[in-house]
Formats: sequence, structure tokens, C-alpha cells
Amino acid sequence: MPQKTIPDPRDVGELYDQIDNKGVLHFGYWESLEDDTPLEAAADRLTDVVAENLRFAPGASLVDVGCGLGTPAVRIARQADVSIVGITVSAEQVRKAGERAAGAGVADRVSFQLADAMAMPFADGSFDAAYALESIIHMDRRAALREIARVIRPGGHVVLTDLYDRTGGTAGERSLIHFLAQAWLMSPLIGRDDYPGLAADAGLEVVEVRDVTENVLWKTLQQLGDQLAAGDHSMVPEVIVDSLDEEHREEIIETPAALQGAHELGCLLVTLRKP
Repeated sequence: MPQKTIPDPRDVGELYDQIDNKGVLHFGYWESLEDDTPLEAAADRLTDVVAENLRFAPGASLVDVGCGLGTPAVRIARQADVSIVGITVSAEQVRKAGERAAGAGVADRVSFQLADAMAMPFADGSFDAAYALESIIHMDRRAALREIARVIRPGGHVVLTDLYDRTGGTAGERSLIHFLAQAWLMSPLIGRDDYPGLAADAGLEVVEVRDVTENVLWKTLQQLGDQLAAGDHSMVPEVIVDSLDEEHREEIIETPAALQGAHELGCLLVTLRKP
């Protein structure tokens, strides 16, 4: 069955401690379904889109909510005069992200720490803006958005990516992609039009909710399918595959093209603002 409850942050952290995906942890952004940009470059492009929507001024302080291996934070810091604190529930990610920042020469402005985004260890109004690349899919969205709203200053922007269920309920419950969502410890999926209510509950205003399913999710799944067909499990780690039931484990191993036609989920690029 699909995930029905909010996963324990400790379990999410332990899961990501086991994943070593060579630095490419996030989705990519492609201009069209015909765009053949490699995933790593497309992931950088999505980071650039998010940074542009943050609308920060020089010298701004940002919080990366669910920083992963630190690739987006390092990229943003190398391109702009900002300071960034990244948080994650994975101790291994904190270590690797710190090494990445040091190697890129931005450790004086970019740091990472072990912290739960639903209970951040920061004072009110600590940051000018916040972003969350796919990380909110593991959280209680209301709790996370309230915390994000608390730690950013008035006028600050929040930019995030999130997944939503395109089946409208039970139609896709037994699809491969829904079982993968469960294996990846995702929170219950939202609907396409849920963000105005979620934002209002957190005291945030909606600037834009953009459906980027074709630009982001379907192309990412296409490239994942291509990698699996070539025997590369770096982006769909064995710890995820092994947690599937036998039927779906065999499906993803033997027919990776099934991912390329999995249109049960959609992806949103959400820009919010604290009044």
C-alpha cells in the first residue's frame, strides 16, 4: 500500500546514510521532452531556476531545507554573494556536503548541520529566504512550512519542489511508481491544488504554483530508466530496490522502461512569500 503516515525523520536519515549517488541527488530541469541534457547538468539547471525564483539580494542568508549532498548550496554560493546553512537528517550527508563545500572553496559561507526541518534549531527570522529541493516529500508539509515561515524574515521567498498524485486517489495505488514512493519513505502525496491551503496555514502567500511535471519528473524518470537498463543503480539505490516486494523488485530490474511511462505522479515548482 502507498505511504499513509509521515515517516520518522530518523528513518529517513538512516535511509539516506546508505545512499551514495555520486553527487546527483535531485531532479533535473529540461526545456522539453526532446531535450537530451544529461541528468547532472539538468539538476544544475533546476538549481538555477530555484535560485532565480528566490529573488535574494547580495549578502542574503539562505537556509537549504533538506540539503542532500550539498550540490545546490555550493552551486548557488559559487554564483552569488550569499551565505547558506543546509540542514539534513542524514549525518552522512552532513559530512559529504561539508567536504564538497570545502573542496569548492565556499566553506566560509556554506555550512551544513544535522537538523529536523519540522523543528529547526534557529531563532525566528534567522534567514532571508529558504528553498527545499524535493525534501518536503519526506515531511509533514504543514509542520515544515510553518517552521520555514518562522525562520525567514518578512518579505522573504520560499521556493520548493514537491510531488503530487495525478491519479486522484486509488487509481494508481498498485503502480510501480507508488510502491517506489513508499520505499523512498515519502509522506502521503498531495493533490495538484493543495498548496494555497498549505501556504495559508503556514502564514505564507502563494506567488506561483507551476506544474513542471514534463520538464522535471517525466524526464528524470526517463533518464533513471535508461540508467537502470545500463545496469547503473546509482540513482535508484539497491537499498530502495531491495525494500520492494518481489513483484515490483523484478519489474524495476527486468523492465526499467516501466519508469519511463510512469505518469501517475506530477511535480510542482512552488514559490511562496512571507508577508
